[in-house]
Amino acid sequence: MTVAVLQAGSWGTTLATILARDGGKDVILWTRDDLHAREIAAHRENRRYLPGIRVPDSVTVTADLERAMSADDVIVTAPSLGVRALRDRVAPLLGTRHRLLSATKGLNDDGRRMSQLWAEALAPDRVAVLSGPNISREIAAGLPAPTVVASVEPATARHFQELVGTRMFRPYTNVDVVGVELCGALKNIVALGAGAIDGMGYGENAKAGFVTRGLAEIARYGFTEGANPLTVAGLAGFGDLVATCTSKHSRNRTVGELLARGVPLAAIPERIGGQIAEGITTTRATYLAAKRKGVTMPITEQTHFVLAEGKPIREAMRDLMERERGEEVAGPLAEISRLLQTFAAAQREETASRARD
Repeated sequence: MTVAVLQAGSWGTTLATILARDGGKDVILWTRDDLHAREIAAHRENRRYLPGIRVPDSVTVTADLERAMSADDVIVTAPSLGVRALRDRVAPLLGTRHRLLSATKGLNDDGRRMSQLWAEALAPDRVAVLSGPNISREIAAGLPAPTVVASVEPATARHFQELVGTRMFRPYTNVDVVGVELCGALKNIVALGAGAIDGMGYGENAKAGFVTRGLAEIARYGFTEGANPLTVAGLAGFGDLVATCTSKHSRNRTVGELLARGVPLAAIPERIGGQIAEGITTTRATYLAAKRKGVTMPITEQTHFVLAEGKPIREAMRDLMERERGEEVAGPLAEISRLLQTFAAAQREETASRARD
């Protein structure tokens, strides 16, 4: 079986590389730019987005979308801004044999998740999503990492679990597509603020508190959409949030840090190698969706004011600190706590039962 990876950014190149190098799969890596395709094929390296990592000779690199779609399975890593247009190009090429794995961590401009876009072109039970604490450069370098594959159809999730899993890349399955996708998208908003805290030198206490409250905000929004609290507390939620808010390789954290140091937003793409920080577009989509749904999201709101209205970052942080004080374990966090306690009690009972047997 052949796997197509659409498109050749850092994450797409990483997945194509490990699938071929560590998983022994036949891989077609697609990029929109024919010159870019020729460069990768000639140098066996994506010098634009993943320098220093060798792309295996067995990876076919092409700008021909029809050639890529001759594969049996499709993995999409395109930025969320371009997914709807890509879907429209891909839709006529999708056949009954295809299954699709969306590895894009972002939202459409109207707040829709990526799997919702793809479900308009392919049966939902043949679509899965990939998300977790997945810093692409570390994975490409062969360092260990877990991830989550979610689908409404367990067989589809297991299929992609087997497909993308390698000795050092360990996928877990989940049926909570909503939770996995929302956690993967919304943690980028929090990472922008975490980076700003680094840039302003506010210290580790401030950053830890900000990230923790960010998790509560992700949970609050996710629960209104039907997400499972345990997903928020797992790899796709808490795990990905920690990685993205702390890693020196995190683009979203870096964007926040640069903004706090006075770099204009328009100048930032050049500073991060022309790559896209999903948190920027996800902030606006989430801010508008939360207002429509009546969900309180103070971090998202203040981040939107900074990005869209030019509000000074220090002023935004001050306004967050001056919000009305309340209980910590309330609302979404209380629900997570209740479920974790229930889960722990069930585990203790299972252990005791095994001991009795």
